[in-house]
Amino acid sequence: MRSIFKLLVVLALVFGLSACATTGSGGSGGSDSSTSTATQYQEPDYYYDFDDILIPKEIKYVENESYKLDNAKFRAAIMKFKGRVQVMELVQYFINNMAKDNWTLVSNNKAGKLSVLNFEKFNKSCVIQVDDGFGTATTTIIAVEVKDGSLSKDK
Repeated sequence: MRSIFKLLVVLALVFGLSACATTGSGGSGGSDSSTSTATQYQEPDYYYDFDDILIPKEIKYVENESYKLDNAKFRAAIMKFKGRVQVMELVQYFINNMAKDNWTLVSNNKAGKLSVLNFEKFNKSCVIQVDDGFGTATTTIIAVEVKDGSLSKDK
């Protein structure tokens, strides 16, 4: 009787440990693979019209409120985006990512629910305005790139 009891205890321990090992490796392996799968299918941040102004995936382009101009001397755009985001996180996102794309922050102004960031590069200028609306932030990006190095001819 004692040997049967010992056998049952040993079997219970073996099944218990194997279940823990399976759950541990399968659980963490499964979560790692599901995390990497989720990461693979997660919509990435993107560039829109300018290849050095990164747009977070949480805000979407509003085409009917945006304008573009492109000619031989310069390219300009007023791009409007909307999304449900934390405004201060969005402002910090632009400050960090514009620096990564070699923009220099010239000014950072806040007035009430409106934040305005001004960036410059050698031949580019960009103003990013983030307006904290009722549950939805509106981001307006005004960007200008001078193609020939100057807007006017030699004086």
